[in-house]
Amino acid sequence: MIRLTKEFRLIAILLPVFLVGCSGLAPYVHNPNEFNRNAPNFGKEPTDMAQVAICYNGSTTTPQDVLALAESTCQKFGKTAKFERQDIMQCPLLTPARAHFSCVTPDK
Repeated sequence: MIRLTKEFRLIAILLPVFLVGCSGLAPYVHNPNEFNRNAPNFGKEPTDMAQVAICYNGSTTTPQDVLALAESTCQKFGKTAKFERQDIMQCPLLTPARAHFSCVTPDK
């Protein structure tokens, strides 16, 4: 039988945690009511969007990636994204930054 040392077991447990932490996650649209079954629009596709919030990891995501996701989300409703503000620690730990955009009708 193979006997593992405490140090080896500790490394085996912590190594995956560090690797996941370094890789980060792709940016995504943050919907705080996504899992709220009591929300009036639960499980429904939105028909219009005035604002969009993008959660991302600033270490692994470029501002261009965040803007591209906001643009593509607003574009579904015939609008363009306009940056408003950003905050931190309002999203999950691996994507701690959040950028807020307004979806505005493009000037014609």
